[in-house]
Order: sequence, then structure tokens, then C-alpha cells
Amino acid sequence: MDGDGGEAIESRGRGAAGVDLPSILTRLDDPDPAEQRGAVRRIRTAIDDQGQGAVCAPTVPKLRTLLERPDGDFHGEVAACLADLAAEAPTDVAPSTGAIVTVARERADQPLTRELLRCLAAVAAERPDVVVEHVEAIADVLDRRRGYDHWGLRALAHVSREEPTAIEPVAPVLTDALAANPVENGEPALRALGRLARSEGELPSLELVAHAAALVDHDDRSLRHDAIGCLGDVAHRDPAAVEPVCADLEAALSFPEPDTRAVAAVTVARVAAEIDDAVDTVRGQLLELLADDQPHVRANACVALGHGGVDAAAPRLRELASEDPAPNVRDRASWAVRRLSTSQ
Repeated sequence: MDGDGGEAIESRGRGAAGVDLPSILTRLDDPDPAEQRGAVRRIRTAIDDQGQGAVCAPTVPKLRTLLERPDGDFHGEVAACLADLAAEAPTDVAPSTGAIVTVARERADQPLTRELLRCLAAVAAERPDVVVEHVEAIADVLDRRRGYDHWGLRALAHVSREEPTAIEPVAPVLTDALAANPVENGEPALRALGRLARSEGELPSLELVAHAAALVDHDDRSLRHDAIGCLGDVAHRDPAAVEPVCADLEAALSFPEPDTRAVAAVTVARVAAEIDDAVDTVRGQLLELLADDQPHVRANACVALGHGGVDAAAPRLRELASEDPAPNVRDRASWAVRRLSTSQ
């Protein structure tokens, strides 16, 4: 044994992938902790330096066994290996999800739990069906850790993509995470809560509306769109909850990036569909958008103005209905003209 920590120096090119998997498996079973640690480090080398993470997938059950043992001083390295392997081969790590969640819950305040949550996020991205039964346990871990770990929030967001109602019991934790750090936690929390709002589940609190409204003109495009989209999702179910923050969408309706203007107009339209005077605070911006150089922005503005009953838009809407080069704009403008005529 010539390597540090008992790690044997292995020749390059051994095996089809240059990884001596049988030797690694044997060393993971060795009762000597130095041999076990050396095997774990060899796996990390195969992943980090050689890009052979998938080749090491058969080591997952043995790594899980090491993780579950109460003794040992390299649990963090084991957790990091499992997280790296989950990123490479999530279906191979998926059967160990229950054990990983259990250890994370038992050691919620330890540094290794961040790696375990990274592992669960990688599994959930590919196999949300495996993680769905553990959402409350993951939320419990998040609630006990300082700062609401981003990886744990991502795991819940991935689950919400396939099973949005499963997020209902943990919505308070997601809302608290959003309130604690809107920028760091916003993307996964807003996506999960938005999907819950669109589903048959119930939002236990509408506190998220104010937090989302504060992000509608944020510099980060993804965060900005998640915030506006979440408001639109809530408005689809409960327009009255979003109506008080429609004025906050003024900046988004004038934002330089066209997709932001478009999604903001959709959100206003969803509120105005039930509360027509919701457009009053942003009427000027919506009227300006009828001359926007992007068709999808003009189309969405037509819908918002139609729902809002803005008669001042009628001349321009009639013009768009007959002359706009984009079929979707002509269609939405025609609908808005009819809507205005029937509401008089």
C-alpha cells in the first residue's frame, strides 16, 4: 500500500474504463477503515478526474451501508460520493433514497447533510416518484437547518413537477424559505408553490404573494419569471389574492426584456378576468404594449385590456384586429373588441 490513507496506487487503463471496480468493491467491504476510506477516495477520483461515475454505480449499496454505520470519520466523503453518483446515475441511487433520507434526518445539523440533500435533488430530478413519499421528512430536515438548504428545496421542486399536491403539507416550509432568502431560495420555492396553486391542492397561506411581488423586476431573468409566473398561477385560482399587487407589475410591464412584459401581461389578464378594475394601476403600460415590437407581448396586452374593460383601447384594438401581421395578435384583438362591445 503506497497511497495516502491506505489507498493503493492502481495502474491507469485497468479495465475497460480504467477503474478496477472489483478491487474497489472488495476494499469497501474490508473491516479496516483505512481501506474503506481509500476505496471511497478512489471512487471520487474516478468521478472527478476520469468522468467515470456511471462505472462506479455498483458501489452504491456498499456506500449506503457505510453511510448508515454510526462509527467512522469519513461519512462526509461517502455522502459526497453518493451525491456525485446520483448526478451520473440517479436510477442506481434511487433504491437507497429511504436510507439517505433517514440519515439526513438523523444528522440534519451536520455538514454531510448538504451532500445528502444534493443526492436527493439529483434523484428527484429523474425519479420524483421515488422521492415523493419523503417530502415531509425532507421538509423537516430543511426546517432544522440554518438557511434552508437550496438542494433540499430543489428536491421538493422536482417532486412538485410530477406530484404537485404532494407539496401541500410542506408548503409552509417553502413559504418560510422564500421569506428568509427570496433570491437564494426563490427559484425552487416559487416553482413548487406555483405548481401547487395550479393543482387541486390547497395553499395554506398566501404570504407568498407579497414575496413574489418583490421579485417581479429582479435582474435575474429566471427568478423574475418564476416570481411573475407564480403570481399568475395563484391568480388562476384566487384573483383576489393577487389583485393588491398588480401595481407591482408596472415595472415588469415596461421591462426591456420582452418575455417579462409578456408574462406580466398574462398575470394581469388572469386577475382582470375576475376583477376588471385590477388593470387601473397599469392601464398606461398595457396601452403602450399594444404597440410593442413583439407579437406575443401585443397579444397578451390585448387580452388584459379586454378583460379589464378598457374602452380607451378600442380604436387600437380594432386596428390590430384587421391589420396586425401576426395571426395571434389579430385573434386576441378581435376577441378583446368583442369583449368590450358586450360589456358596454
